[in-house]
Amino acid sequence: MLGRTAIRFALPVTLALAAPALGCGGATSSQAISVPGGTRAPVAQAAHGRVKLLGEALADVPLTPEQRGDIEKLAADADARHESTRTVRQQLMLAVADQVQAGTIDRAALQPKIDALVAAEGQTQPADRAAFERLHAILGPDQRTAFVDALEARVSEHMGRLHERHPLKAWAAELNLSDAQKSQIEAVLKQSFQGWRGKDHDGGPWSGEGRHRGAKVLHAFEQDRFVIDEVAPPVDVGKKAGVASDRFLGVVAQVLPILTPEQRAVAAQKIRTHAGSDAAGQSLFP
Repeated sequence: MLGRTAIRFALPVTLALAAPALGCGGATSSQAISVPGGTRAPVAQAAHGRVKLLGEALADVPLTPEQRGDIEKLAADADARHESTRTVRQQLMLAVADQVQAGTIDRAALQPKIDALVAAEGQTQPADRAAFERLHAILGPDQRTAFVDALEARVSEHMGRLHERHPLKAWAAELNLSDAQKSQIEAVLKQSFQGWRGKDHDGGPWSGEGRHRGAKVLHAFEQDRFVIDEVAPPVDVGKKAGVASDRFLGVVAQVLPILTPEQRAVAAQKIRTHAGSDAAGQSLFP
């Protein structure tokens, strides 16, 4: 029901580092790399959210024992750093679920939790950027290219699955929407997306500017010199969260009157269930 809209709101702004940058990778395949003493193995398996995504990409890159140890330390530090973010995000999701079940969106009541999430993201942003530079220093040239290729492939697969799935399909089945409800909700989504078309200059992760930013970062990551501030200055987390949450909550507020109390209860439970999952670190709704 709310898939793509929710993604714009809930994907952490700093995940723009991993935005699709198709075509910017080099020709080196991770399968063709030869690293003396290097092996391919899972990385950061205990991590969550975007740290886990980066670890999955690194699993395709042959690493020496020393490199693997350094990267595991980076991942563990990052995962611990994001613990508070995961907690406040879960609290926000649970509050949204309560409002969905009640049938009314109260933005003012949610604002303190949105502010807490923005503050948590803002606190981790500098260290996250420094860690990405440290990862660049750990990897060799071919390894960096292999990592970029693997990361692009995983993000592309993820976005491909989202595009293949109609926004209404999964929720329509779970909520047992009538044809009339589907039409009404589809009209709300269409009107909202048309209103946003051409306004993605705010640089959300999946906007045109967001993809361009991600492409620049990943292309620069493959080079010998990589200073992230030179490629992509820090984003204004508060501004982006404000724009994205306004869009998302506006759509939810229009959809709720279309649902029956029973359907709202089902939707709220789905949100609560998702709030406790690892996937909650990357999107608000499944």
